[in-house]
Amino acid sequence: EGNKFAGAGGNRYSFVYAGDVNGDGMAGNDLIYIPESQSDINLVPYTYIDANNNTVTVTANEQWDKLNAFIEQDEYLKEHRGEIAERFGAVNPWWWNIDFRFMQDFAFILGSMRHTFQLSIDILNLPNMLSSEWGVRKIANSAATTPLELVGFDAGGEPNFNYKGTATTTYVDDPSVNSRWQMQIGLRYFFQ
Repeated sequence: EGNKFAGAGGNRYSFVYAGDVNGDGMAGNDLIYIPESQSDINLVPYTYIDANNNTVTVTANEQWDKLNAFIEQDEYLKEHRGEIAERFGAVNPWWWNIDFRFMQDFAFILGSMRHTFQLSIDILNLPNMLSSEWGVRKIANSAATTPLELVGFDAGGEPNFNYKGTATTTYVDDPSVNSRWQMQIGLRYFFQ
């Protein structure tokens, strides 16, 4: 097998709520409604303790500003405002990869016998070896695919949510070996 180039579309994924919004007893499988405006979603304030041990309250307006920015940075969410996200409707970005193989035979005759050594060098994901920014796959951050947390229901039975903004962008670098270059060196001996 020689040099090769590969490119492919990314895996499909869904945007779901953190929690059981539809009451079917299964959390984490309910597709989100993508709000067009703040009036389309019931965001409720939440508090947390910061690094200085102070209690901080995050208002519904502050959450909306962050949620709206998150929706705007994502092509799928931006294009589907006012709709329920489609199951496996979003797709990770395309990726490409180039693998390189170098082979060289070295032969000599000793007595009446021919001896051949074959040196091979394989570099997987050559672009990543040349630059750490090349050959890196992008995948959807798990915090981005569950952006809204169900915190309960109001008196009318409407769900209340928090947007904590743990992910400000949809995609992160894939930390697996698919995004790192690798090299292997081989030596074969042939005799005849």
